[in-house]
Amino acid sequence: MMKRFYLSLLAAVALTASAQTKEITILSVNDIHAAIERFPQFAALVDSVRQVHPDLLLLSGGDNRTGNPLNDMYPVTSYPMVALMNSVRFDLSAVGNHEFDSKPAGLREVINLANFRHVCANMYPADTLRMHVEPYKMFERNGVRIGILGLIQVNSQGIPDAHPLAVKGITFRPPEEVAREYAWLRERCDVLILLTHNGYEADIQLAKAFPEADVIIGGHSHTAVHGSKIHSGVLVTQAERWLKYVTEVTLKLQDGKVIDKQARLIKVTDFPRKDEKVQALVDEFSRNETLTRVVTRADDDFMCKQELGCMMADAQRAAAEADIAVQNNGGVRFESLPKGNITVNDIYRLDPFGNELIVYNLTGEEVKRLLAAICRADDYGPAFVSGIQYKIALGKDNKEVKKVEVKMPDGSKFDEKRTYKVVVNSYVASVSNYEKADEGQNLFVTSADEMIKYLEKQPSVNYRNVVRMTYTGGENIEK
Repeated sequence: MMKRFYLSLLAAVALTASAQTKEITILSVNDIHAAIERFPQFAALVDSVRQVHPDLLLLSGGDNRTGNPLNDMYPVTSYPMVALMNSVRFDLSAVGNHEFDSKPAGLREVINLANFRHVCANMYPADTLRMHVEPYKMFERNGVRIGILGLIQVNSQGIPDAHPLAVKGITFRPPEEVAREYAWLRERCDVLILLTHNGYEADIQLAKAFPEADVIIGGHSHTAVHGSKIHSGVLVTQAERWLKYVTEVTLKLQDGKVIDKQARLIKVTDFPRKDEKVQALVDEFSRNETLTRVVTRADDDFMCKQELGCMMADAQRAAAEADIAVQNNGGVRFESLPKGNITVNDIYRLDPFGNELIVYNLTGEEVKRLLAAICRADDYGPAFVSGIQYKIALGKDNKEVKKVEVKMPDGSKFDEKRTYKVVVNSYVASVSNYEKADEGQNLFVTSADEMIKYLEKQPSVNYRNVVRMTYTGGENIEK
């Protein structure tokens, strides 16, 4: 029955093969972010494709972890995700920026537990880290030689979008530059794939820089790429996030040359069956009474990131007994939360990084510099705050900050000469480049744990329509 289901999907793109042609099928996902609850459907879908294509390649574009406390806080870091990926028989994974959230030691453990390899050509771990990441991997399927080169995005700081301490001991180089150094792979394989965690727009530029590739299978920007998008002769794909979709790539070769390449998204959540063995694994990993504990109640829905970000900032300000708190936009990990009980699990999903709180004594002028600096460092845009309100004028993206206007919560004047006690998380402290006198003090408590304590003291919360930050411009900010 499931084989028939897949064959009915296949009919729309089926090609008549001649005696000289060969066909390769690849399934890929990216940015799973520990969405373990979707693995039973995903596993059943993969199995149905394998029944038709026994030589199937199964790939991940990285960011397999971060976003589900059941995985991220497991005693053996990320073991649920590794176990589930092993059970579905992944062949290969890119390294995503969130693979570093468990620091090099945690990533090394994941690599050792996995039955599949991790590839990344533009990261260079120190020998002392004992981290076995290969630049590329060769496969043979249906008599076809397939080379897969791994690459990760690198930001203006020269590292992926990760906490700088999480990549200590690892150096990185720009992916486009490194890709060119592997042009020789083209001669060693019939199919050349770049498995990247780079973002869709960056992958389009990568295709221009490396047109020798046949396919770029990407991640990072959570883009749902429908259909066969060809850029500079390269098929560029991505499958959104959270196992909502899987990308199926079909390559047709004649005499060792790719003559046709097609891609399409298959919606995992529409698949009509679940794998019972994988469901049993998920059920086992989901038994955690600590995470289901209720800490408070939301009287109304949280409708946007700002409402959630303001709550996070309020909790940090209370924990540090500070005048002002600043929460980075990208650190708010989902965009809405329904009214009702808020659990420990919700908090660790909202704030999964384990960042500690850092306190500074800043002048009002330095506060404005901080707000500008964190905006420039965060592709998701301006930060959320507590203890103040502000407007920020941008150019087309977050990198160009034209003006910052700050007021007190009641609309009164903000004193730029006064010194304020300001709390931020350790990620903000690490990536915000601005002029200040104080070097800061670590409170050695995490923002998530302090948010739990804060909410436990509130009988209920309601942040509906709370707006403390507005901006103009920023047309190119990630939404």
